Amino acid sequence: MTITTTIRAALAASALALTSGAAFAASSPEELREALVGNTFMGDMGGGGYASYFAEDGTYLDATGGGTYEITDEGVCYPGTDFGCYEAQIDGDQLEWFQNGESAGTGIIKQGNTLEQ
Repeated sequence: MTITTTIRAALAASALALTSGAAFAASSPEELREALVGNTFMGDMGGGGYASYFAEDGTYLDATGGGTYEITDEGVCYPGTDFGCYEAQIDGDQLEWFQNGESAGTGIIKQGNTLEQ
């Protein structure tokens, strides 16, 4: 294999990765617990502003009242609802939600329950 062939193969592989959607590294359940439990996510979900506090007892609070959540290998899951599970990629206080491999929202993690302030 010549150098030119090797470079072309590498460029083709890079282009394929870019056009097929870049894979993301989902945060582990431990990372999710550390970042979310006892804190508030504030950002955009489904085209609108959204905030949710994740209490230590497995409940969440938001503008609609709230419910229960679980952090599993599948991400943050909302049992008994149509919401399903969301994987997340966390970088510092920045969080991006993913569902079915597609970005579902972005925002920041604020310390504590900022919904009560």
